[in-house]
Amino acid sequence: MCCVCGKPLLLRTGKGRPQKYCSDLCRLHAFRGKVKATETKMRETKRADIRFYCGLNEVDWNHHPLQPGALVCIAPVYGKSSQTKKTNRVYVPEETEQVLMDSAAFSDTTGGRLTFQEAMHRQIAHAYRFGYVEKVAHIASYDLLIDEKWQDGERSKQRWSAQEAEYAVDETVDAAQYLSSQRRFLHGAFGHAVGLVLSAQGVEVGQYVRCVERIVPLLEEGDMFGLGGFCITGLQPQRVLPSFRAIVQEVIPLLGLAHIKHVHIWGVIFPEALAWLLTVCERYGLQLSTDSSGPCRYPVLGQWGYGSWRDARYKVPPILASCKVVDAFGKKMPTCGSEVCCRGQERIRHVRLTREYLAHFWTHEPTLMAAVSSSLLMGG
Repeated sequence: MCCVCGKPLLLRTGKGRPQKYCSDLCRLHAFRGKVKATETKMRETKRADIRFYCGLNEVDWNHHPLQPGALVCIAPVYGKSSQTKKTNRVYVPEETEQVLMDSAAFSDTTGGRLTFQEAMHRQIAHAYRFGYVEKVAHIASYDLLIDEKWQDGERSKQRWSAQEAEYAVDETVDAAQYLSSQRRFLHGAFGHAVGLVLSAQGVEVGQYVRCVERIVPLLEEGDMFGLGGFCITGLQPQRVLPSFRAIVQEVIPLLGLAHIKHVHIWGVIFPEALAWLLTVCERYGLQLSTDSSGPCRYPVLGQWGYGSWRDARYKVPPILASCKVVDAFGKKMPTCGSEVCCRGQERIRHVRLTREYLAHFWTHEPTLMAAVSSSLLMGG
């Protein structure tokens, strides 16, 4: 029998427990190891403050294999205009455990929308074509976005008026009702149970609440409520944040009372908005998640970080010769180590750091979270 250090232990001849350590120092090392293992297990099992679904729309990151993590979000098509809209050619790596399927409603012009059935079949077909059927965990309803407008085939980030949004609310509710009616069909199409993400839209508080009240009865165990219409919050915070706060403080309590377990906010990693939403969600016991392709694109655009770890001095990293190495069959085989500062590795790092940042949002944004909590206590 040996000690943890590898040295043989002397056999005890008398009564008592067998000797486990050859010295007090080894006993201390063993104790510290147990504490560290316990802390690691607690970190791994603790529910993330905000779960992050990395948006995928590529087959590699500047020659490097994708490393988006366990959770990804995929839309079947994408494009900022009618001319540039195309099928989203993706590769889903083995490490990915769950795929949230976006409806790609943001890529369809207002006058060129699909039927609800066509939109659903587009999602299913994409999963089969690109080989990730078994990973699909949730599928989103084909809502009508109120934070984007189309003009002459071009999409721009503009918020609708309350009057314009009435049509979007009705269309969004109809989309949720349709997808909810297809649960058995979706189970057969994917070969396993698939949760739904039923999204809401609205410009002002009353309008949003009315939309939520019509969607909540459709939600079942394992579904998510989709908080839609706030993708432009980071671009227009002064205009959107006031209504966002008001909507959140009305909608989340309704979801809590209805025993909804999970809220997903579409396309938002704006710290000020997430701080408000997370604080209210935790009051009512709701898990929060978000999605974005921003974290894997930021280094390409010369941007780094969010909120407390944003780096305004960051420069676009280079694509090195080691990034472009291929094997004898022409397959990409970059030789850059994980410590190399090349564009592909920086994208991998940024996604990993974003996920960690969101998972421990309270820790990384203590001042912001304290300010939000204080404001809510004072009725702000």
